[in-house]
Amino acid sequence: MTLSSHTESPGFVRALSKGYALLILILAGLTPFFTIAYLYYFQDAALRFKQHGLHEIAIGISMLQSGFIAYVTYRCYLHNKEPFLRWLTLGFIGFTVIYGMHGVFTRFSHDHLMLFVLYGPASRLVMGACLLAGLMAYRWQAHSDLQARPQRFWLIWLGTFVVIDVIVYQLAFSPWASLSRWVMEITAMLIMISCALVILLRRIRSSLMMVYALSVIIFTQSSIAFLLGSVWDHIWWLAHAIFATGFMVISYGVIQAFLTTGSFTRVYSQAELLAQIQAEKVRADEALLKLQNAHQALEVLAATDSLTGCANRREFEALGVMEVTRSKRTGSPLSIVAIDLDNFKQINDNYGHKAGDEVLKAFVSLVKRTLRPIDLVGRIGGEEFALILLDTPLTGAVIVSERLRQLTEKEVITVSDARIRFTISAGIAQYGPDGETYESLVETADSRMYRAKQAGRNRVNTK
Repeated sequence: MTLSSHTESPGFVRALSKGYALLILILAGLTPFFTIAYLYYFQDAALRFKQHGLHEIAIGISMLQSGFIAYVTYRCYLHNKEPFLRWLTLGFIGFTVIYGMHGVFTRFSHDHLMLFVLYGPASRLVMGACLLAGLMAYRWQAHSDLQARPQRFWLIWLGTFVVIDVIVYQLAFSPWASLSRWVMEITAMLIMISCALVILLRRIRSSLMMVYALSVIIFTQSSIAFLLGSVWDHIWWLAHAIFATGFMVISYGVIQAFLTTGSFTRVYSQAELLAQIQAEKVRADEALLKLQNAHQALEVLAATDSLTGCANRREFEALGVMEVTRSKRTGSPLSIVAIDLDNFKQINDNYGHKAGDEVLKAFVSLVKRTLRPIDLVGRIGGEEFALILLDTPLTGAVIVSERLRQLTEKEVITVSDARIRFTISAGIAQYGPDGETYESLVETADSRMYRAKQAGRNRVNTK
């Protein structure tokens, strides 16, 4: 039994599958919340696990990880110069510089708890602010001034993070130390929530941005755990583990960007890749069609009118039959224009056949300046020409023919000090209303061209 034999609508099943996948992501992102709730209600509040050595090892591993991810993100930024990646890099650098102090002062937790504690929420606040700034700059173009002075930019921010370290140190010894911890942690939590809302409201659906959204949701729950726990209790340790999980999730996104396109905006999911493959196939088909047209153009060069360089009658008729057949198959519009140079015999009689030849070449030059590369021009007789305008209805053919008529009317050919002016008469026929074969279209266009001559010459006729 195939998928098409099921009674359910394929669109409904696809939508249901997408909803299920989204539900899995939401439940995975909210898993820490249930763990926090369990510990909050059932743990013994008096239990403590005070282990400085383990904490310092964990901080050391975190520093190596964040430093490495900062470098990888920076490499991605150098490749794409995306402002989003710049802010992401700054977030990792800021977290590394500030959170490192949390590890440095671990041994001081006995004597000065706030000196040890405050660098944690400060690092999360700085990283969250950079993540939010990056989201606001998502898909922005690179800034030219920053490209001109890259080292100065990074040094200024590195100095800023060091200044934040100093400020946090001062806060730790101030009367507002405890309040500062709460303010920074709550602010970090609100910023992470804002990041998730920005992704939702801007409908950013890149596969890596879904990873980004998942990480900020986990970071939010980490802040909740830090607010609910106290130093060295189980919720406090859980908060570290939750934050580490969020950091690993966003690190995964960075590594995937680095290993693919180096960008968060141009990395594709499997479904997007399939769409890209289909688009590439369409482009390949178009390229093949252009190659075929180019081959046809080479064949035209082998069958051109020796004087003017345009297609001769035999070649033009063969191309005309082929293009009419294509229009019949695809339904695309096509117009044929029959053109005759007015009073051309008088030009030959008054100025000589050499002057007539120059007029013919000058006219074909005007035609080539007027037409698109895909349009065709042929010399049907002595002073008679025809145009095939591809993908062009009657109204468009009138515009092209009128433009050509005006250019011809203004053209002046100088031959042996003689200034020669000439005009044209044209008749237009459109595939469908005026005929469905090449022969019938040429006959209709030719008849209308002769009526234009009878009406006074130097005009375009469509009836």
